[in-house]
Amino acid sequence: MKTCESSRLRVVMIAFVASLPCQVGGMSMAADDAPPATPAATGKSVQIQEFDDPATPLVPNKLRSADEQKRIDAVSWFASGRVLETRNQFPNALRAYQEALKHDPRAVTVYRVIIPLAFGLNKTEDAVRWALEAVKLDPNDYQLLRRLGTFLASQGNLAEAAQLLDQATKAPGLNKESATYVTLMRDLGLIHKALNHAEAAADAFEVVFKALQDPDAYHLDFRTKADLLKEPATVYERMGQIFLDANRTELAIQAFEKAAGAKKSSSGNLSFNLALVYLKSNQPAKALDELQKYLDSQRQSKGRAAYELLADILRKLDKAGELLPRLEQLAEKDSKNVTLQYYLADQLLAAKRLDDAEKLYKQTLTITADLPGFVGLSSIYRQQNRPAELLDILGKGYAETGELAGLNAELNLAVAEEKLVNGIVEAAHKLLKEQPPKLDFATGYIAANIAADAKRGDDAVQFYRHLLAARKDRAEMLFEELGQFLMEVQRYDEAATVFAEAAKAPELAEKKPQFLLSLAQSLEFAGKTVEALKTIKDAREINQFTREHPLLMLQEAWIHAHSQQHEESITRYKAIIEKFAQPQFRPIMRRAQFGLSNVYVQQGRLREGEEVLEAVLKETPDDPSVNNDLGYLYADQNKNLEQAEKMIRKSITAEPENGAYLDSMGWVLFRLGKHQEALPFLEKAVQKATGGDETLWDHYADVLEKLNQKDKAVEAWTKALDHARKQKHPDKKLIERLEEKLRKNK
Repeated sequence: MKTCESSRLRVVMIAFVASLPCQVGGMSMAADDAPPATPAATGKSVQIQEFDDPATPLVPNKLRSADEQKRIDAVSWFASGRVLETRNQFPNALRAYQEALKHDPRAVTVYRVIIPLAFGLNKTEDAVRWALEAVKLDPNDYQLLRRLGTFLASQGNLAEAAQLLDQATKAPGLNKESATYVTLMRDLGLIHKALNHAEAAADAFEVVFKALQDPDAYHLDFRTKADLLKEPATVYERMGQIFLDANRTELAIQAFEKAAGAKKSSSGNLSFNLALVYLKSNQPAKALDELQKYLDSQRQSKGRAAYELLADILRKLDKAGELLPRLEQLAEKDSKNVTLQYYLADQLLAAKRLDDAEKLYKQTLTITADLPGFVGLSSIYRQQNRPAELLDILGKGYAETGELAGLNAELNLAVAEEKLVNGIVEAAHKLLKEQPPKLDFATGYIAANIAADAKRGDDAVQFYRHLLAARKDRAEMLFEELGQFLMEVQRYDEAATVFAEAAKAPELAEKKPQFLLSLAQSLEFAGKTVEALKTIKDAREINQFTREHPLLMLQEAWIHAHSQQHEESITRYKAIIEKFAQPQFRPIMRRAQFGLSNVYVQQGRLREGEEVLEAVLKETPDDPSVNNDLGYLYADQNKNLEQAEKMIRKSITAEPENGAYLDSMGWVLFRLGKHQEALPFLEKAVQKATGGDETLWDHYADVLEKLNQKDKAVEAWTKALDHARKQKHPDKKLIERLEEKLRKNK
């Protein structure tokens, strides 16, 4: 019988690979030529088929060392991974490469293939981790540095991305007169632009600009040049602005001229850009001449920026009074220019020419119903105390735009005026009482939001109920907002009723777990722990997905903690931490860790609470929450105060308006004896308090006492005591301390 030559050859190749004393870190075999080896041979003769000649592995004269064996095993796993990858068995290939790295963690060749594979398999965290390791091993690998930097930029980590790309541009192996270098500088310049690093961005784009003027000097091929100049006018204009930001006016002019040349019809844009250059170089008269060319051409490409530039130039020339007359002349000639009309109306409003502004806003809204018109009219009606008209125009603005974000500033200003709120609520009720009711959805939604923000609870409930009856298609949003408002004003039983209705609504069947979650929270705050736990149980039994849903499990643990069933909550928090330890569940695990720490603290097991947070801090040293919570724990025990101050300052820097962080900052400064410095933090914290934070008021009072403001201290301690007594589970020790402080100071 004929022997299988291919089988014999494969066995010999396996034996040959097993005997190679090569290095994986600088592999002599090319990755594409690697044989389909498997991890090392057994040392026995091998027959693939019955009648094959036995293949005996080569016996080396010198036994391998442990390090040599590891390198050989790494080569074997690497070769296996290459074979698997060519067969499109990508997960198996990834595992093979991982095994290769276990045996030789300095194998740069392996990193170069495992990183793109991991990205392709959406193993992003692993890919980034391996890329960082590879960069440490070969800091001159500009291709890897660029890939990693680009990825970090896409994730919003611009500072580290800039550092990596900058390192790539300086790699010794990178030709500084190559297309790769130019594109790298383009990427680096864009990141520096996003970081507002004007000089660094200009440095990078100066290389790009020079390369585009002399492509042959940088060996730019057609494809690279096309990539750099996808939209020539836009690209050159961006470069001109970057050069202008860095005060490189000559380069800016050259770039702007290139932008104009790239699009013949953009001569007006060139005048605008030159006006920017002249103003920046302190030549306002020339700037005005150039800008006038743009304005006379009745172009609209620069939008509002053109008229804002006009205002800046006139201020520089001490001719600010000319702005309105000039705008009125331009608007008369260019009546279809909506941006100009709205800008003029805004200036009339600022000049308190309210009647003229109202007329122009209304006139322009007939052309296009844009947000600036609604905002402008809202400001006029608010200043003139015309609540019915204000409610109407805010409703129309919401109906046109579909969201409140652009109207929020006017809503907040209206809520701050009690008389105006009364008029708006009265106007909404009047529309509601008509038969049939004339309170449409948009107007009613505005009225509900104003009433809720002004803490007009009964009015807010009535408006929301009207909206729920009128618009079943918006039920999810309305139930959620009404329920959360009632929670905020501590009407927990009513909130529970709202969430229960939502959970039973047929049209919201898919959202039932979400509303049961909120229902459980409101029931617990209402003191109905048994019902709250039953609600969570019902939510978890809806289907297989909800049975192990982490948010439902967290809520269940929290209910046990809030109702002071501490041991049960500890057990549940620990189970969540163990179950969701994978990287993709990190936010869930973090919440469980914070909850567990808090329970330990509530029990007086402070050291255990600290240990949980210290473990979190070790993993995420820049996380504001853990820096605050652990820093506060240290400060409250009057220990590690300097470290605690640094940690809490890190939290304050990240979230300067966070009330809890402000309190922590004030408290640690108090512990350090910096009473005057502590006061503004605690004053701001109590202003942000929504009620019920007896500890915060106690801290504030302690600082006031040290500053000899006894009357204010007594007032703050009184508030603290009132809040403490109203708690579902009053802290008896805290109440006793507060009573003692009041006895001493009254």
